[in-house]
Amino acid sequence: MRVAAIQYKPQKGQREASWGVLSRLIQTAGEAGAKLIVCPEMALTGYLFQNAAAVFRVAEAKDGPGLAQLSALAERYHAYIVCGYAEIETEPGASSPRLYNSARVVAPDGQLLCNYRKRLLYESDTTWALPGDLPYPLLRLPMAWLSVGICMDLNDDRFTRFLRQKRPHILAFCTNWLDEGEEVLPYWRYRLDGAPCHFIAANTYGSEEAPGHDLTRFCGGSVILSSDGQVLARAPKTGDSVVLAEIPVGESPSGISNR
Repeated sequence: MRVAAIQYKPQKGQREASWGVLSRLIQTAGEAGAKLIVCPEMALTGYLFQNAAAVFRVAEAKDGPGLAQLSALAERYHAYIVCGYAEIETEPGASSPRLYNSARVVAPDGQLLCNYRKRLLYESDTTWALPGDLPYPLLRLPMAWLSVGICMDLNDDRFTRFLRQKRPHILAFCTNWLDEGEEVLPYWRYRLDGAPCHFIAANTYGSEEAPGHDLTRFCGGSVILSSDGQVLARAPKTGDSVVLAEIPVGESPSGISNR
């Protein structure tokens, strides 16, 4: 099975221009035969926001316009697409809308297979987002079991315990992982210890700033790791990139029944 990680830095405040570039990267992956394409966290908006009011201007419902755009590409390439975004949820009678740092999983038929909300927030998320209120995903694809995580989730022992117990074949990881001056792969491998899944990490790069936040740098280096932690393909530290690799597919992990 061919899979892809998209490394991308959006043009903040310019959603349509950002979508134009991201869609071309997704198309490149699709034309190369990728059947699972993973995009970064907050892929079209950037990551840092002063407060909820700033996010309201760029957030959308899970079935908002971004879904239709992803669905068209998923159908064209008969691929699963996982993409991070800022979600707004409005329920009748609620005192105010709720905001989440979320990721859509779109199926090859264009349908929304899953909408996952980041459960462990980084300090920059807390200026606007609520912790996710949905279970960790475990999705049965025709060729593999898939789970999804967003950035800080990998630091959450609840999430790594879930991965060790459920043992999905693939973890799609949408991230805006910070550059802290050290190589990130040893840490990611450490957090994945005991969870032998193929790891598809789609990151951003460069720097970003917003009122109330220090200048923040991201480490790039989007990567696809084998289930034993070997690098199958990796992007450089900077620049838009499509990272492709072939991974084997297998039987359902023990303890999981087909659904």
